[in-house]
Amino acid sequence: MARILYSCCGEGQGHSSRVLTVTRALIELGHEVKILASHKAFEVLQPHLPDVREIPGFTFVYRHNRVELVASFRGNLPLLRQRGRIIREIRDLIESWQPQLAITDFEPFLPRAAKLSGLRCISLDHQGVIPHARPKLPLAQMIPALAARTVVRLTGHQEEARLATSFFYPPAPPVGNVQFFPPILREKVLRITPRDDGYVVVYQTSSSFTRLPEQLKHLPFQFKVFAFEHEGADGNISYFPRSDTRFIEEVGGASWVLTNGGYTLMSEALFLGKPVFSLPVAWQFEQWLNARYLQDLGYGWMCDDLREFEVKLWEFLGQLDVCRANILRQNFFGNELALARIQEFLPAATSISTPLVQAR
Repeated sequence: MARILYSCCGEGQGHSSRVLTVTRALIELGHEVKILASHKAFEVLQPHLPDVREIPGFTFVYRHNRVELVASFRGNLPLLRQRGRIIREIRDLIESWQPQLAITDFEPFLPRAAKLSGLRCISLDHQGVIPHARPKLPLAQMIPALAARTVVRLTGHQEEARLATSFFYPPAPPVGNVQFFPPILREKVLRITPRDDGYVVVYQTSSSFTRLPEQLKHLPFQFKVFAFEHEGADGNISYFPRSDTRFIEEVGGASWVLTNGGYTLMSEALFLGKPVFSLPVAWQFEQWLNARYLQDLGYGWMCDDLREFEVKLWEFLGQLDVCRANILRQNFFGNELALARIQEFLPAATSISTPLVQAR
């Protein structure tokens, strides 16, 4: 069996969820996996996996449902100055532990350390689709798009192959190391039997979007909001902490989902047959891109201007049945394909063809 060094971006729940699912499958196959993770990802992974080490990682600053690019850059400057030391420490780990493969989920330091050490390295994330997706951009997305594509290229140029999971598939380069897969779904999602209990689940990436409840109070729906760190009820809104363990089960019973543009919840909702109304975080191009494809493919609706919230929402509600029909025609389960591809990069004697998690 192989030794695998696996690093995880600390921003966003999707990275840690994907890494946890893939790592458990690799361990079940008999491989030894050591995880490097920062911030929230370390907190999520450390209790559930046998060998997780904390490393520094980049963060975003959110205010009023938007990413503050300047504040985020300033906040990450100290880490940029330390990158040489961080890479040296990871190289020392590679030299002492002698892994056969490195995998990164949008974490920038392991790929550089692996290249300097002569270790094979691949990436498995969602961000790999960003450089290849070329929808028509509104003026407001020009700078965020340039920033996002630059970051992805700088983060990903060291890997031998870039594997990207997605519910949409822009054209991949005809010659190259890029490959797209349907979403990787955690076991908890796969166990859910979808139903429609008549309520709407609301999830927000950042608790800074304090204007949202006022938008919901006068609408004729019952909302279960996972966005803030408090519980309680206020008219047609029930509040739950974002970290509530019942969250995905509640998605399974929802009529539809209202969220930002985060890839993981979109993918899980689509797998469960739920149309999505998306309010992408401003200046977060990946979220805008997910929302744009969501609407273009007929799986949901997007609104990137709160002044149009109510008009866009009623347009979406008028298309719910169409969205559900479009969702049912597609495959949103890519676990087995992704694991099989990962194993192709391991030494032949260590690879076993075994499904990751079976879809229901």
